[in-house]
Amino acid sequence: MREHIRSSNMPPTDVQALDKTIVVRGFSRGEKIFAQGAVASGLYCLRSGHALLWHADAFNYKTAFRVVEPGEMMGYRSLFGEDPHVATAQALTACDVCYYPKEAVLELIDQHPKFARRFFRTLARDRGPKDALVLRGQHIPVRVRLVNLLLLMLSSDMCDRNGAGVIQLPMLRRDIAALLAARPESVARAIKELGEDGLAVFTGRTVAIPDVDALYQHCNQEQPAEAQTAVP
Repeated sequence: MREHIRSSNMPPTDVQALDKTIVVRGFSRGEKIFAQGAVASGLYCLRSGHALLWHADAFNYKTAFRVVEPGEMMGYRSLFGEDPHVATAQALTACDVCYYPKEAVLELIDQHPKFARRFFRTLARDRGPKDALVLRGQHIPVRVRLVNLLLLMLSSDMCDRNGAGVIQLPMLRRDIAALLAARPESVARAIKELGEDGLAVFTGRTVAIPDVDALYQHCNQEQPAEAQTAVP
């Protein structure tokens, strides 16, 4: 959100007016930030900690599809679509969230076209619940589901110039198993195999990826054709 504001050269008076509308709230682990089906009344930005987005189908089968990192936004698809939230946002760890009321966000978009263009570019690139297919699909091996999860969590600032990356997991391994709809022992076996193959080395909650491109290639080679390219 702040990056969009800075790059749009918004006047300081407008930035100050927006700041006055922001509500910051802390959430404890497991607490819901917003719920699926609720009215989308504003925009949420994760200030600290990590959150999980999950979707429940008509049979209340829950599918998690995204781990939200600090600085990322949530709830904007439903806000601009003027629909109820299509997913639930739940705190994975203790976190602080900035809430921007709908009226304040829409006013910025109306008054600042450059800000609006950057914002809608973000919206267009968001896959939403579609990524759930590569995390919980029972036809996809647990190892591939785990790799997909790592790639979904990996951002550019976690990678160095040599193409290696490091992820600090915001969850325990039992949480990973629940996220992937897999048995804990199956996840443990997948973690061991990835380490032995030199693709991803788990040490506590730290995951070292020696070659991110190699991990992408492995992902597309191993998973079924219909699920390939699900991870950008």
